[in-house]
Amino acid sequence: MNAPVSSRCAGELARWARAELGAWWRRGPMPKTSVLLGLMMVGGVALRIQRLPVPFDFTFDEQQYVDAAHHYLLRIQNLATCHPPLSKLLLDVGMLLFGHNPIGWRFMALCFGIQSVFLAYWVASSLFEDRRAGWFAAAFVAADGFFIAYSRCALPDGIMATFILWALLAAVSARGWPGVLVSGVLVGIAASVKWSGLMVGLPACLAVLLFRRAPWYSLASFAVVPVVHWAVWVLGLRMMGHPSDLKSIVQVIQGFLNAHLSFPHNNPLSSSWYTWPVLYHPIVVKLSSYGLKSRYSSSMGNPLLWYTAELALLGLPLVGAVAATRARWRQRWSGWFDRQFTKALVILVVGWIAMLLPWIISHSRTFWYHYMPSWTFTLLLFSGLIARLERRSPRSVLAFVLVVLAVAVFYAPVWGEFPLTTAQANLRLIFKPWQP
Repeated sequence: MNAPVSSRCAGELARWARAELGAWWRRGPMPKTSVLLGLMMVGGVALRIQRLPVPFDFTFDEQQYVDAAHHYLLRIQNLATCHPPLSKLLLDVGMLLFGHNPIGWRFMALCFGIQSVFLAYWVASSLFEDRRAGWFAAAFVAADGFFIAYSRCALPDGIMATFILWALLAAVSARGWPGVLVSGVLVGIAASVKWSGLMVGLPACLAVLLFRRAPWYSLASFAVVPVVHWAVWVLGLRMMGHPSDLKSIVQVIQGFLNAHLSFPHNNPLSSSWYTWPVLYHPIVVKLSSYGLKSRYSSSMGNPLLWYTAELALLGLPLVGAVAATRARWRQRWSGWFDRQFTKALVILVVGWIAMLLPWIISHSRTFWYHYMPSWTFTLLLFSGLIARLERRSPRSVLAFVLVVLAVAVFYAPVWGEFPLTTAQANLRLIFKPWQP
């Protein structure tokens, strides 16, 4: 008696599932796009987490930051790296939790890397007042090799990029001077990871002025930035047993700045800032060999996403500038983009330029990872654009997202350190500057 009843129940359940699946499929391309975005987010987080301790020794610049962080814990008076203390103090948290081992070194970078996925959603949703833009931003950040690689190694750049997102979010969301003050504190924190983080103050101030959710005079709250930076230096120097009065802090900063200015720029891994937007010389930040196979963690972005987003970054401001001067183009612009989108566009383009400005002014070759903050602004802008395009041509956006996901799957082995032969790796890292 029970067997036929069970069979009928199973049959009814199967028919119901097929009917629901068919209804979902006929509902249109947007739900399918949402599933693909969800897969990108889940897959991106999984790539960040899996085999985090591999390799079991240092690669690229990890040793200088981990050793410096360890010196803070041991109170050894050795200011080894030429950057502010905060990233090393944060690496210490991982080592206190898990010990002086690969998981301890890389744990905090992983935490900030996963955090950036959720922050991208929050920032894009707030900037464009469009949750759909947030979903695109979270998925694109999750499934991009630049962010994946720096979530898997004990380096400060992914940490700084996350604080930059926090500072921008606070400025966009500010409804009064307390919110602007929070943004100022976060700008100070970003600058306490690397001094280039200070430049996020420009788009943050612009966001306060353009959105007018806080009075213009609340920008005075950004005076807290040097106070926060000073407090971080005091904490770091006291942990090492160094003098922490203002004069001593200024002398340490001057010494670090002189070291930066005298740093040799003929390193084969360095490149000029104007080559970064074309994906010329991404760095393999982790590489380990196991017999005939190796594990790569390349910081190159998703090529399809990269070039389309960069074209949007260059093209949209040009079209917007023409629309600002010609009535016919202005009418077309307003048909596609509202005032909120235009304000977000201006803020993100200014942010992209601001984060590049130190390297443009210095005229020096430096390292690819300095482009990460600018690339973050690019992806946010592109996410807002894709969300608008989806309303007009959802099937085209579905096809684009599907191909982006396919490209991400293809490149995942050289982002997430899967065992590969040199030939398999070079099939993905096809250009000589992409290879280690």
